[in-house]
Amino acid sequence: MRRTSIAAALTLALFSPLGGSTTASTAAAGSPISAESASAGTGITGTWRGRVYGDDGAAAGYGAKVRITKRDGRLRGRVVAGGCIGRWTFDGRSGGTFRFTERITRERAGWNCVKRVKVKVHRSGAKLRVDWREPRSGDTATMLAKPV
Repeated sequence: MRRTSIAAALTLALFSPLGGSTTASTAAAGSPISAESASAGTGITGTWRGRVYGDDGAAAGYGAKVRITKRDGRLRGRVVAGGCIGRWTFDGRSGGTFRFTERITRERAGWNCVKRVKVKVHRSGAKLRVDWREPRSGDTATMLAKPV
């Protein structure tokens, strides 16, 4: 996977507007969202910025920004990196690891973005660790991001 592919997915996630988030207290107040699902994204929601490493063929440590929100009880994300812009769709959770599928929705001229990659996200102390994997080639990239 090239730098452009991960960058594209990262770019979109940050620049597209999203709805508000739901909290556990809202869920407890009678909304259709359970307290468990409302609290599931507590540790990963927000805007995160960091540098991506390990992306095959990419310059070492290019910048990326991810925004994860909860809307209608579902986690979702937007990502911006380089000329690649994309969205994350929540696939599930295993313990503290959240799984998403990243789809590129916009690609700037001159970039060659991978259109779909798998993403795993989990907290690492005060930071958010993001791991991307391109399903066909197995290429991977990682970002350790700080909250913005």
